[in-house]
This record gives sequence, C-alpha cells and structure tokens, in this order.
Amino acid sequence: MRLRVDSSTTSEESARPRVRRNIPRRRRLALRNIIYLQNTTHLLIPRAPFVRLVRQIFIELYSTIYRIQLVALEALQEALEMYMIQFFEDSLLLTNHAKRVTLQKDDMLLNRRLRGRTDIINK
Repeated sequence: MRLRVDSSTTSEESARPRVRRNIPRRRRLALRNIIYLQNTTHLLIPRAPFVRLVRQIFIELYSTIYRIQLVALEALQEALEMYMIQFFEDSLLLTNHAKRVTLQKDDMLLNRRLRGRTDIINK
C-alpha cells in the first residue's frame, strides 16, 4: 500500500508571500499602541498628580491632614484605573450599538444613566 502525497499543498502555498494590507501609518501606530497598552500591567496614571489629587480631596473633606500609606494610594489608583477602563468600554459598546465609530459625550451620559444611582460616579 502506497501513500500519495498531494503535491498542491507542498511548499507552494508557504512560499507565497503574504499580502500586506495597506493600513495608513497613523492608524497602524495607534493600533500598535493599543495592543501594547492592553498587554501591559503597569499603572497608566502618573503617580505624582494622582497623589496631589487625593491630598486635595482629603483637605476638602477633613480639617486635618492625615498620612496615607503607599499601599492605600496604590489600591486607590488601581481601583480608579479599573473603573475608568470599564466605564470607557461600556461607553464604547453604546457607541457601537448606535452604529458609530466615534465615542461621544451622549454615550457617556447614557452609560452613567444605565449604571443607576448607586454607581459611584452618580453620587
């Protein structure tokens, strides 16, 4: 019993160069940046401005300035970034539902309304 090798699936298909789609440079760089940011785990908001904002909020809420541990600040920053990412993802889903590409203010307002009064941003 002999086995026959299909000659059409040999190196002809693998030797054929891939056709590269002609994506504009700005869009290609933007997509590369998006992929990079999706794969990273570091925090995206700079630490110094975030610490200043937290201190300013503490001064507005309390008469005396309390010390804040670094671990607490990191936890706050992580929670803030996670909330913002989820908020923008949900808003982008609303944009796609409206058959648009551009995220608009109305999408964010509708997102806030759909999340309800119990959401932290609506208090």
